[in-house]
Parts: sequence; structure tokens; C-alpha cells
Amino acid sequence: MNPSLSNKKYLFRRIAAGDEHAFREVFHACNRHKIYPFVFKLTRSRTVTEDIVQETFLKLWIHRKEVGEMEYPLSWLYKVASNLSLSWLRSHAAEVQRMQKMKVAGHTKKERIVEQLSFKETQLLLSQAVKKLPPRRKQIYKLSRERGLSHKEIAEQLQLSPNTIKNQMVSALKFIKDYLHQYGGITVPILILLFTL
Repeated sequence: MNPSLSNKKYLFRRIAAGDEHAFREVFHACNRHKIYPFVFKLTRSRTVTEDIVQETFLKLWIHRKEVGEMEYPLSWLYKVASNLSLSWLRSHAAEVQRMQKMKVAGHTKKERIVEQLSFKETQLLLSQAVKKLPPRRKQIYKLSRERGLSHKEIAEQLQLSPNTIKNQMVSALKFIKDYLHQYGGITVPILILLFTL
């Protein structure tokens, strides 16, 4: 991380004014050397870490005006990343415990069939939700989730800013989650699994 970044509160004031260049500068400086390693030490998962980092910086952008007025904006970033990480750890621990109980209890053949049908229904609903996305958002979603491209790679391929890609992905995931919940009654644990794979 740029050693002087912590003293450059003006970058956060520029972000507060909507300066995407300043946002990218803070993102790259903080993420590469500080936020990403900090979150990864907690989660031990690259995928989860990337999601938490993206959500952290999305929150920075959403709350940029308030953060721009803070005395210690970097501390705020760490707090957000820490809270998101701890929230994921609690969820993950609960899910692991639930899975262990299910393993101990065992599944009957009938229960396994029901689970397989539920998964197929969920996949069908997911496919329907993706089809309802606007063309550009659908393209970005598929490049990310089906081809596994990073936001940066998608931005380069489509000649858009990484921030645009991030915003489109956030909108796509929100729409899909809402769709699955509304039309399929999909439970939160299934949603978590779908969007962290």
C-alpha cells in the first residue's frame, strides 16, 4: 500500500464528489496490499474474499459522501471488511454445523431425490431469471459466472470501466436473488450457496 495513502484524505473527498479515478486509486492501493490479505486471513477462501472486498468497496461508493468527511476513512474500510468477514464466518460456521448434523442423521433415498429435484428446480429458476436480465447485464453476468472472468477482464473485453461492471453485477445478482425468492421460495442457505460458488 502506498505509505502516504493513509494521509491523503483528499482522495476520499474526491471519491465523495464522485471521482471514479480516485476510487480506483484507493481500491487498487488498499485492496492489493491491505484489505484483501486481511480478509483472506479470516476466510481462507479466494472467492469469498473477492466477494467481501467487492462489497466493502461497493459500500464505500454508496456511502462515499459520509466517508469523505471522516477523520479516518481507512479505519472505516477495515471495519466494513471486518464486519462482512465476521458475518460470513458466522454464516459459514452455522452452515457447516448444519451439514454435519445432516451427515450424522443421514438421508433417506426419498430425501435425496427431493433434494435433487429442488436443485433442478432452482437451476431452472436461475436460468429463467438470467434470461430476464437486460442484454448487457446478462452478457456481463454470463462472462463472470459462466466463463469465470474477473471484473477487470470483462471491463477490458467490453471496453467499459471496472466500476460499471461491478455495478452491473450487483444489480444482476440482486435481481436474480429477488426472482428466486419470489418465484421459487428459495431459502437463504440455497441463495448463499448459489452466489458463492
